[in-house]
This record gives sequence, structure tokens and C-alpha cells, in this order.
Amino acid sequence: MDDGAKLSSGIKLSTNNFNFIEVNILCNILKKKYNIMATPNKAGDINKEQYIIYIHKKSMINLSNITLPYIHPSMKYKLNNYL
Repeated sequence: MDDGAKLSSGIKLSTNNFNFIEVNILCNILKKKYNIMATPNKAGDINKEQYIIYIHKKSMINLSNITLPYIHPSMKYKLNNYL
């Protein structure tokens, strides 16, 4: 729950240890299984082989509804705008 952060109007999941193909597969699963729009993004300029998952603003309410029962109270602030 702590490997992510608000980013723009969505959130990022820190999947830095996965390569582009693996992150893309994860994004496709999120779309097919949960109807969550997510895209792979470069983690930064330090290592161009690291990628994060960016979950778009239009999927944040859906993500919140799915994950809320499992989120520790100390981490709920990450979804505050979407609860």
C-alpha cells in the first residue's frame, strides 16, 4: 500500500522492478479484469529500464471502490479525493 503516490490527478504504482513488457501486461489485466485505465510510464531518467503504472483520473473512483475494504486506515489519504 505504500509503494505508490498521488501523481497529477491519478496515482502511480511503483513497479520499478518490472520491465516494460511486464508492466504493460499488468496494465492490460487491470483493464480487462477491473475496468481500470492504467498505462506504463518511465520511472524517471535515472534508469530508463524502470517503469511505473499510472492509473488515470477517470479510473480512480473505480479503483477506490475495489480497494477501499483492504486499505489500512493510515493509507486512505492516498484516495481522499475519490472516497
